[in-house]
Amino acid sequence: MTVAVVGAGLAGLSAAWKLRQAGADVVVLDAGRHAGGVIVTERRDEFIVEGGPDGFLASEPDIQELAREIGIGDHLVDQVARGSTLWTGGRLETLPEGRAAELLGIQGYGNVGGFRSFAGGMADVVDALVARLAPRLRTTQGVTAIAPAARGWRLSFTGASSLDAEAVILAVPAWVATRLLAGLGVSAARALDTVLYAPSVTVSLAYRVDQVPGTLEGAGFVAAPDSGAAVRACTYAWRKYPKRAPESLALLRAFVGLVDGDPFRSGPVPSTGRERCRATRAGMPSASRQSGSDSRDLRRWRSRVRGSMEQGYRRA
Repeated sequence: MTVAVVGAGLAGLSAAWKLRQAGADVVVLDAGRHAGGVIVTERRDEFIVEGGPDGFLASEPDIQELAREIGIGDHLVDQVARGSTLWTGGRLETLPEGRAAELLGIQGYGNVGGFRSFAGGMADVVDALVARLAPRLRTTQGVTAIAPAARGWRLSFTGASSLDAEAVILAVPAWVATRLLAGLGVSAARALDTVLYAPSVTVSLAYRVDQVPGTLEGAGFVAAPDSGAAVRACTYAWRKYPKRAPESLALLRAFVGLVDGDPFRSGPVPSTGRERCRATRAGMPSASRQSGSDSRDLRRWRSRVRGSMEQGYRRA
């Protein structure tokens, strides 16, 4: 059986791997230039900087089992620093475990057992899957339409090219699936358009360890809703997982609230250079002030992932 998997994020790559293991002829299609979806890891000068998710719940077995299947089980690493604090607007206060997720609007993800990640960042699992699927992975191949064909389905691409497959898996954000399914006349597709996503804007900052207070607790902080802070949350990345920064250097990752636009609209949120610069300018001093760090960071990274976190459903 020939199966087309639309979307080369972790869900699409994992589905393709499982299908290959079951003997299917698989092709993975993605509109982007790189596989991985919202997983964006930069490795440079001994820093491991995450623009998207930096780990997964240790209590969830799926990614760990997948890692062992594809030969990178020895890359798994445990969370080192645990716990979170709350930025009240004037100081940091200790939070009960799981409360940080609630304040960020993440429901049903109690931090039982902490988190795990990979030694080289979350891209380790993407890189390993890509290496095994590379002959059947096609990037810059965005699917514009799906239509019935003699033996299954015909997928159309920009430029009038197409591909026939006996089965199709959609591993794409809800707003993309809505468009493709609506083109097939699937009336239920309209419900997908009510799924709400929040874009992720992160600013990672590097400091010397002596620029960061030694009194910081846990793996990071979240800001109280009434604190007025530009930074919604901050992870002490060099403490959360091992070897995220060179010796004697610290790495903070701040999650910056959007300056323009509604972060909870359905679909991709337009991103302008002006918006990104404003978010970065707001995030850098705020992250330094909230964590008590010296404002003179040594290096910085900025990342914006559109529609990276599902936030539930919009009422009809």
